[in-house]
Amino acid sequence: MTLKDIQQLIYKDEHRQLELKKTTGELKDGMHTACAFLNTDGGWLIIGIAPTSLKILGQEVTDNTQREIAQYLTAIEPAVNVKVEYIDIPERPGNQVIAI
Repeated sequence: MTLKDIQQLIYKDEHRQLELKKTTGELKDGMHTACAFLNTDGGWLIIGIAPTSLKILGQEVTDNTQREIAQYLTAIEPAVNVKVEYIDIPERPGNQVIAI
């Protein structure tokens, strides 16, 4: 997934297959939505987007951030294979959007 893909996905705002979160501070709530996606037609949880303005902010992604996401994903039963992508934001060096 590229930044352009993200821009195209969020163009029409959140919908049945798209959930936007500003930061991983909202990860628990976002993972509930990700589980719903897994039990229906699929979808994207994208972290680093301001849901009200659709502004691409990204966030600093540390090893701890990646570990936390992995812990939530491994807690899903039955086990699933979910791809997590980290997309750099050129306008905001050091920040990334997380696409699950």
